[in-house]
Amino acid sequence: MKKTALAFALLFVAVAVSAQRGDREGRTKFGIGPAIGVATHNPLKDVPNNKGWGLGIGGILQVEHFFRENISGVAQAGIISFAGRSAGSNTKNKAYTAIPVMAGGNLYAGSFHAGALIGVGLNSLSGSNATTFAYSPQLGYNFSRNDFPLDFTVSYDGYAGHGGFSALMFRLSLFL
Repeated sequence: MKKTALAFALLFVAVAVSAQRGDREGRTKFGIGPAIGVATHNPLKDVPNNKGWGLGIGGILQVEHFFRENISGVAQAGIISFAGRSAGSNTKNKAYTAIPVMAGGNLYAGSFHAGALIGVGLNSLSGSNATTFAYSPQLGYNFSRNDFPLDFTVSYDGYAGHGGFSALMFRLSLFL
């Protein structure tokens, strides 16, 4: 059984390596697209009747440069606003807005990629602004639809500071 699993793993690696297009090295791509997220941590959880935040919507700009066929550097900036959830008829949380400015890298296996970004988050909550450390591990897939190069990425965006905030994010980028 172990030999069969090893054989399938080697076959997958061989197919992934041979499936690479071979034309990414040295290229730079620019991407733009929407981001949708779900808040996963409430920095005001100790406040009575606080329901936190729900859905977040925004947009992301990205530039990606391939240093090797399967290694790229990424710089990304955007804005995402999370709507406050109601705690009753008289109480509603204010929106939590994050402006992430991050850089990092991706490793590719064919069209799949895994990477991580770090940087700063310019965050706003109830009129109070703070600059926080931001991090974003992510997994994604590059594909084409009607000859448009697209990327779908799922990430866990975290902001360490200003009470701490995190969200599960879904991004779809059009590469220009």
